[in-house]
Amino acid sequence: MLDQLDLDRTLDKHDYKRHLGELQLRLYDLQQALFEARRPAMIVFEGWAGTSKVGTIGLLTRRLDPRGLRVHSVTPPRTYETMYPWLYRFWLKTPSYGQLALFDRSWYRQVLAERTTEKTATAEWRSRCEDIVSFERQLADDGTIILKFWLHIDRKEQARRFRKLAADPLTAWQVTSEDRWQNKHYNAVYAAVEDLIARTDTPYAPWSLLPATDKRFARIAVFETITTALETQLGLAATPRADRQDEAFDASGASFRRSLAPAQASGAHATANGHAAPGATAIEMPPMAVSGVLRRADLSQKLEQKAYDHELTELQAKLHLLGFQVYTQKRPVVLVFEGWDAAGKGGAIKRITEKLDPRSYVVHAIAAPAGDDKAHHYLYRFWRRLPPQGNIGIFDRSWYGRVLVERVEGFARADEWQRAFAEINEFERQLVEFGTIVCKFWLHISPEEQLRRFEERQNVRYKAWKLTDEDWRNREKWPQYAEATDEMLLRTSTPAAPWTVVESEDKRFARVKVLRTVVRRLEEELGPIKL
Repeated sequence: MLDQLDLDRTLDKHDYKRHLGELQLRLYDLQQALFEARRPAMIVFEGWAGTSKVGTIGLLTRRLDPRGLRVHSVTPPRTYETMYPWLYRFWLKTPSYGQLALFDRSWYRQVLAERTTEKTATAEWRSRCEDIVSFERQLADDGTIILKFWLHIDRKEQARRFRKLAADPLTAWQVTSEDRWQNKHYNAVYAAVEDLIARTDTPYAPWSLLPATDKRFARIAVFETITTALETQLGLAATPRADRQDEAFDASGASFRRSLAPAQASGAHATANGHAAPGATAIEMPPMAVSGVLRRADLSQKLEQKAYDHELTELQAKLHLLGFQVYTQKRPVVLVFEGWDAAGKGGAIKRITEKLDPRSYVVHAIAAPAGDDKAHHYLYRFWRRLPPQGNIGIFDRSWYGRVLVERVEGFARADEWQRAFAEINEFERQLVEFGTIVCKFWLHISPEEQLRRFEERQNVRYKAWKLTDEDWRNREKWPQYAEATDEMLLRTSTPAAPWTVVESEDKRFARVKVLRTVVRRLEEELGPIKL
């Protein structure tokens, strides 16, 4: 792979200047086209230390509009960032719709460091690569254009550049101990890089491998690759050049640049305004038969007041002690509550939080996305609300809105909500692998009980605010929501993050079942609690 690159390629100063001005103008126009199409783009720069990644990024940004541009310099994770799943900090850096993000190093830096310096086990290494492929695929499916560069030089050239930098007091600081370690262990890092590229090179996020011995050649190659890829993805024709002398340069592209054509056929890349990107095709999936999960729920189950009071007291006492164990064992906890309107989600959440240390949890009431949340992939707003280690995050509604309300109300296209089942499973898998304890509840009631509760809310002054016109409208689509719920429960209940259907016709029974489930799950993970 890397050994096939011609590291002797050069470009003279005259041709460099002639190309550069035109390419900068093309890139500026393409940045405006990204904004108009509301397509986000991510350009990742990886490569050997000493390949002037910062200089290349500086040249790229020189003529761009800074309002639609973000540059992220990625360093090893800070202390607070280690308290979240490892991709958390990169999800927070994803560009909003219409924005261009440039990464000086990226998620690849972290996994390479873990593999080469910390000697990560092979299974962990492969899992990290799978996480990356999933991360990039989810963004690409949402319309993000992803380009990745590896700037390549040989060991001797790297050592020569280090000596030159170290000889000048003004640049000596640029050569770090990490850089010297990389040069010393060049062959081991080289093998890890080749394996990493092979595992993460995909049609929707292709690697471009560039010889960087000659900086002028490498920078023009970067510009050419970016502009060609953006023009292809946006369906724009390249502006004809008056002088075609540069075809000699372009013809060399096959030796160091992967073909960008497959990216166009990689599936449905949707723009943020709901239209398919050029070359996209809708994903047709056969309808799944309703599983009958909800029909099997026994809504006749009840709990008398005396038994309720006794169990509530005992379970809340245990939960209080388990909350302390969550903190001391540094385990994040995610509790997800979905269910019919008026099914008692708020009441169940209140019984969980009543005896917990208020510093240990956050309740997120999820409504329609707005602001920055609306300008990103739908999972972005949930990544940014995840609890750190030792804390509990409670979601009153959640990411499952994608396959429920967005599906039924038509806010998501069929290919989007169908794709979401796998995306959600991947998301929750990463949480669990990090050590997160996940509990998911569907609170189930009958249409008749919902109507009774609606009417009660309507007639009780301090409850009237809970009832909205949307609640009444949703009742008219009960069969569609029931079908969507059955499919959701069937496709996203996994051994690591199973669903619990809570029969909620009787509120006392429902609250105790939720508490009992949370306590049992926490004791399984943290150890039994004695009162």
